[in-house]
Amino acid sequence: MKFLIHINTDSELISYEAIALALTLATFDHDIQIELGEKVLVLLNNPKSRIYGMIQSLALYDLPKAYHNFQAVDALDKVIQLSLQSGSLALDDYDSKLYFQ
Repeated sequence: MKFLIHINTDSELISYEAIALALTLATFDHDIQIELGEKVLVLLNNPKSRIYGMIQSLALYDLPKAYHNFQAVDALDKVIQLSLQSGSLALDDYDSKLYFQ
């Protein structure tokens, strides 16, 4: 199955659970795409947050870069920027869409 996981929260717990779900589904050979909303910027700017490290590990699970539409992407660390790509997605391409807010 193809899953789109959209995360738009400044809650570390909710974002952690969303990415943990994505990594678990990827382990079972599902196609996963993560999309990040503006509220996640607060967490990505904090190197001590769990999501900061988890986003960097997407490649370890053979997951594509996370999509975003951040206006201030240049303010993020270069390490985080390497795990992100800008743009928008075609929602019809996914069997299931999960929203974490």
